[in-house]
Amino acid sequence: MTNNLIARALPDRRRTLQNNHVIKVSVMPDHITPVSVDPPSYRANYVARDTAPGKARHGVVLALKTWGLEELTETAELLVSELVTNAVVHTDSRTVGVVVTRTGERAVRIMVLDTDRAEMSVRACPSGEEESGRGLFLVAVLADRWDVERVVTGKRIWCELAAKQVVEP
Repeated sequence: MTNNLIARALPDRRRTLQNNHVIKVSVMPDHITPVSVDPPSYRANYVARDTAPGKARHGVVLALKTWGLEELTETAELLVSELVTNAVVHTDSRTVGVVVTRTGERAVRIMVLDTDRAEMSVRACPSGEEESGRGLFLVAVLADRWDVERVVTGKRIWCELAAKQVVEP
């Protein structure tokens, strides 16, 4: 039920408007249940140094454990480490952003953002003798889905992980 009241703005009160205004007053329930507007997420920016991957891993694992998604931590650690390392080593970005968003009850999306505008090349599979170049190959193998997107500020590489359902016999 909503009542409409006419209130006059008084100069000696906190209101400073001089005209009459309609104020809606609602009857409040005895209890209020909070409802999440956005999905839970973790966001952090790291200075693009060799310490960034470790800090990003720590933050992502903490978020996943907080959400009760421990079974995703090992794979998420590896993926965020590879993506942040790529941004640190292969771009001229000063900072690297990491965002983890819960996309379902047992699923997350990990995004790594950098400010580099250069085109990115992705090799299908590195040769056995190479010491590097496996980062995005690992992302492709371990993530349920992944992609690279250009954004106004640079690029965003994202991957999605979902906990596998265990079927009881």
